[in-house]
Amino acid sequence: MTHTGTLSRYWMFSDEYTQDPYPFLAQLREEQPVCRVETPDGVRAWVVSRYDDVRDALSDPRLGRDIGKLYAALGRQLGQDIKPADEISNHLANSDPPRHTPLRKALTFAFTPKRVRGLRDGWGKVVDDLLDEMVRTGNRDLVSGLNEPLPIITIAQLMGVPDTDWPRFLVWTNTLRRVDASDPTGIIAEHTRQLSDYLKALIAAKQRDPQDDLISALVHADEDRRLTAAEALSTAFALMTGGNDTTTSLLNGSFAALLTHTGETDKIRADWSLLPNAVEELLRYTSPLINSLQRVTLEPVELCGVKIPKDEIIIISLAGANHDPHAFPDRPAELDITRPRPAHMSFGHGIHYCLGSHMSKALTELAIRRVFERFPDIRLAVHPSEVRYRPGLMVRPMIDLPVRF
Repeated sequence: MTHTGTLSRYWMFSDEYTQDPYPFLAQLREEQPVCRVETPDGVRAWVVSRYDDVRDALSDPRLGRDIGKLYAALGRQLGQDIKPADEISNHLANSDPPRHTPLRKALTFAFTPKRVRGLRDGWGKVVDDLLDEMVRTGNRDLVSGLNEPLPIITIAQLMGVPDTDWPRFLVWTNTLRRVDASDPTGIIAEHTRQLSDYLKALIAAKQRDPQDDLISALVHADEDRRLTAAEALSTAFALMTGGNDTTTSLLNGSFAALLTHTGETDKIRADWSLLPNAVEELLRYTSPLINSLQRVTLEPVELCGVKIPKDEIIIISLAGANHDPHAFPDRPAELDITRPRPAHMSFGHGIHYCLGSHMSKALTELAIRRVFERFPDIRLAVHPSEVRYRPGLMVRPMIDLPVRF
């Protein structure tokens, strides 16, 4: 399906796009593979939407992720002096080489598949406890009952947060996820401060008394892999506020897709060995991260024949790439859990490829199996067209996912 109307410069911020971006992206791929857009407050950017161009852009060193340069470019457009919050922004995803290289080396050493495997039994208990609570309270919304708290709790486990403190993490991260970014009540600033203070204390405790967790591994590694307390803070904050959003989005999209495509779900139930490939296809089909973190042009560049000056903002559409018929010629708009090796872009590409990909996939596999085994009659309580999303530049937060079981 292709959006047939004329695209306004604000199309990316319309409710129509928020609820279903794929017709817009299909039109872009056909007509304007590098398209200029503008935010309602006047920031201009360029959207890249074809698979090959997206892959190239994600690994192009001329498109930078340095947070200082990105904010400087935004500030010049708005005529303001905009600076990032260095204390919580100075992490791997917001840096370019050479600074990026040692940070990634440290995280690659500490954030391993082996560490994830060691936590899987604990994750199973978390899923079961959350499902128990849904049954006990009568909550039939998978978003609030399972998909939002699960990534937060498991990331807290990974970092070595005591289980008695998980409720506070749920409050902090839900505030930062849900509240209007203009922050009229000041609650975002207050909860950001509280989370930052907590993480500082946690890091200090791990420096004094290391345990078998990610924070301890980061601050007690060999010298060439060790993070400072400031680097560990920024990394932990990014995991708590960014890592959980993408996994929540994957869980939301996966359950919505499987509850809608019951034939595909029946295949998985009949043969659970299909589940890992099914999750790869769900990553492609749902595109939990619809756009990558924005880039800034470090010099004039030409993308798909379009000349773009230095200091321009680039939006890389992962959702556009994942549904590109040139990359996925066999019905890209359909869910096919047996699709052979879907080379999706949902975790990015190049030096910023997501280090938490194995954790996100493992958690999603576990949640899907636990839910469908425990509730064999689970079904959507609304028509699929009634599942609604909030606007977001990187993820589309699902408002709720009502089910019956």
